Amino acid sequence: MTMHEDAKVFPRHQRALQSLDRWTQASGAPLLVIDPIGDGESLRVGMASRGVHVTWVRSALDGLVEFGRTNPRAVIVSPYVSDLPAVDLIATVRRHSSVIVIACLPYGPDADAGPLVLAGARAIVTLPYTSESVWGLLHDLDPGLDEHALTSYGPLELDVAAYTVRVRGARIPDPPPREFELLRALVQRAPEIVSDEDLAVALWGTHRRGGRDNTMSVHVRRLRTRLEGIADIRRVRGRGYALALT
Repeated sequence: MTMHEDAKVFPRHQRALQSLDRWTQASGAPLLVIDPIGDGESLRVGMASRGVHVTWVRSALDGLVEFGRTNPRAVIVSPYVSDLPAVDLIATVRRHSSVIVIACLPYGPDADAGPLVLAGARAIVTLPYTSESVWGLLHDLDPGLDEHALTSYGPLELDVAAYTVRVRGARIPDPPPREFELLRALVQRAPEIVSDEDLAVALWGTHRRGGRDNTMSVHVRRLRTRLEGIADIRRVRGRGYALALT
């Protein structure tokens, strides 16, 4: 079963990961994938939970444009890019940057990584790659990526990959997923006000519909109790909620 199929089986988990993807687009580590095959959905979902935002393009030309636009921490190059050989694409990228390049090889005993490494690839992954295999390579090559899975405000620190919360370095009991997503959205924008609509997207993946106002209030009330003595969630009528340290 693929991660995309998993998302159909566990829609609540998928909504949480969609919210993570929006967060990583704003503050995560950028990863550029140049690959004409596949839609990239499973990789985007898997990397978002690790604080990495994936930009997926299908041609070398688009890849070079996005490389200049996004300034990625790493680039994945497929062997199936048709408008420029993978070796030449890797060499072009490395001439302009010391960025980490991961080259892909088709599975098989005849695959030769030598030219790709000589062109500047720092790692090789065999197709089909997964978020786990890509993350393993990236983590070894750039341990600083871990910091992108963390977001904090005052004594509060959230690890969005592990879904854990720490207060002054000490882990507190794990909140339920909805409360975690609510807290993440508030911490990310603190001390600014987060609109009801933005919080609804963070919790449910869509703008609010009938009945969700009351449900939001329930989650806010429970989270206030959990954060008592640490922070308060302030309601600004007609605008949204804001996190304030106590």
